[in-house]
Amino acid sequence: MFYIGFKTGPRVDDEGWHHALGGLELGNESDGFAADLSVWSPREYEQQWRAGIARLATGAESSALITSYAGASAAFHSMWPMWRVGSDIVFTERLVFAEAIQGADVADAFYRAVGELRSESEDGQPIPQWRVSFAEVLAFLTAK
Repeated sequence: MFYIGFKTGPRVDDEGWHHALGGLELGNESDGFAADLSVWSPREYEQQWRAGIARLATGAESSALITSYAGASAAFHSMWPMWRVGSDIVFTERLVFAEAIQGADVADAFYRAVGELRSESEDGQPIPQWRVSFAEVLAFLTAK
């Protein structure tokens, strides 16, 4: 099974941070995230998730699901890079430093930051990966 979506509406914490909590299901595994809402609305995140998956459907070898974009002045952002490998989509989780996200088309900058699928980090540590069938990921586009 594949799913990405928000579990809460917009909220503000004690320090004034505007965000919403979301969840990602990758087969039998699930993970949560907090999406910064200072620049993008929940709807803009949802549009990017659909566009990111659609990129794979139209032949791109990689794409990304942006789970937190805090604007040009933020130190880092978060995404789930995706690579098409045969009949599966391989996912990893990644922080993206601000200098990688330059230009007017934010989503395109994230897609460029995906890079090659790697099983180890630069210091030799294994990078956790999740595999979901491409058909299940595509089903998400028609589910709503």
